[in-house]
Amino acid sequence: MNQSQVFLDERVRIAAEAFQFLKSTTIAERAVFMHAVADKIEGLGPELLATAHAETALPLPRLTGEKARTVGQWRSYANAVALGVYTEARIDLANSETGKNDIRKFNLGIGPVVVFGASNFPFAFSTAGGDTASAIGAGCPVIVKGHSGHTHTSTMMAEAIAAVIKDFGWPDGVFSHILGANIEGTDTKIGAYLTGHPLVKAVGFTGSYWGGKALFDIANQREEPIPVFAEMGSINPVFAFTHMLQERAEALAKEYATSLTMGVGQFCTNPGVFIAVKGDGLDRFKNALALEIAAIVPGTMLNTGIYEHFEKNKTTLSSQEAVSVIAESGTEATQGQGRARIISTSADNFLKNQVLSEEVFGPFAVLVEAESEAEVLAIAQQLKGQLTITFAGTKEDVQEHQDVFQAVKDKAGRLLFNGMPTGVEVVYAMQHGGPFPSCTDPRFTSVGPDAVKRFVRPLSFQNWPDEFLPEELKNENTLGISRIVDGSATKTSI
Repeated sequence: MNQSQVFLDERVRIAAEAFQFLKSTTIAERAVFMHAVADKIEGLGPELLATAHAETALPLPRLTGEKARTVGQWRSYANAVALGVYTEARIDLANSETGKNDIRKFNLGIGPVVVFGASNFPFAFSTAGGDTASAIGAGCPVIVKGHSGHTHTSTMMAEAIAAVIKDFGWPDGVFSHILGANIEGTDTKIGAYLTGHPLVKAVGFTGSYWGGKALFDIANQREEPIPVFAEMGSINPVFAFTHMLQERAEALAKEYATSLTMGVGQFCTNPGVFIAVKGDGLDRFKNALALEIAAIVPGTMLNTGIYEHFEKNKTTLSSQEAVSVIAESGTEATQGQGRARIISTSADNFLKNQVLSEEVFGPFAVLVEAESEAEVLAIAQQLKGQLTITFAGTKEDVQEHQDVFQAVKDKAGRLLFNGMPTGVEVVYAMQHGGPFPSCTDPRFTSVGPDAVKRFVRPLSFQNWPDEFLPEELKNENTLGISRIVDGSATKTSI
């Protein structure tokens, strides 16, 4: 066993020990800790933004907003944890006359969680991102596998969390930060090794389908399978209908082009497919879209690997049979820059050629021209699972296409009525996750306070003396949380 493997085993071991400590903390104590992390991140100065900009090429205004979002995530998740939302305390009192037992149930953390940083969000979906915040809120230690695309940024965020742990006197194993690709001297990926480690109990991942699926397979082949909450992206189709195209074809083209090319198209909710029936409205949309795309100036992509994959996948889809390029940025791109492109094909060809349904991570889209409403419905029915599906239409369009509306309910985690999907608000009602292959478990979200749900499990206590019960289930409700007692919600003590 080499030193690299010894180090990994040690970090997992102390995480398992720290889990025993976190089990003794209350939701109120963890919420205070999370607010302290938010304060620490907020206090990181211009050096953090400059470092992230240098490593990712993301513009400073975007990074400033993302930093604020990250701080807000920690605070909103902390507030939700303190409310006892994810504790789900249930108390059914004993009844001596009927012989009914005293049974009480709540949710507690699942155990050490491995979190993989994402390339496109160096703050909000990486080292100190939503996965880390929600896991700690659930009472789980976190081992972060930092992303190679922004190692210095990742380290700065890790140091901020570590400083709060030290200030609170909590065990070092509550949070670990690990960089690198392979275990030294071997071909074994660090991420694969951590996922397969018997003391690790869950994984949080945001990234490619191939990366997420590989971790999912490893986790399910273990002697003790564990959940992998992998958000793996999607093509996020936009279905546009007759009344909307007649009324707003040009405006819709502008909205679509803006969404498609925002951040050089490097969002998991990028609207990569646009579907509509041929006609005057679609013709107007295409003409307007071509002008909008031509005006887009290519931007530097996150890293060389993403740029190379974008170019390869863009070329692959563009070279398929019965496909034509209908719009492209009028500015030549230099090495590392993503040049926007729109290709077009028929609905019949789209249905037959599954390559055209593959995600191209970057400013690229497929315009699907249908001959009939029946073909639009066939596409809706054939779609794989998506993070989002947008219904671009009027109320009349929805009424006239209930079959499509009902079909897409089975295909996505978030359905939009107009607007574009490249904006994921950090709120309770957000669902960022959908049916496979957009993610590995459609029951959960990776954005919003409900992300905490991924890392808890229920535990019941039957006939236990009050002094040995967790604080959340004791007779006196010192935490002031809402509990279901004998079938009724209440905050009163028993």
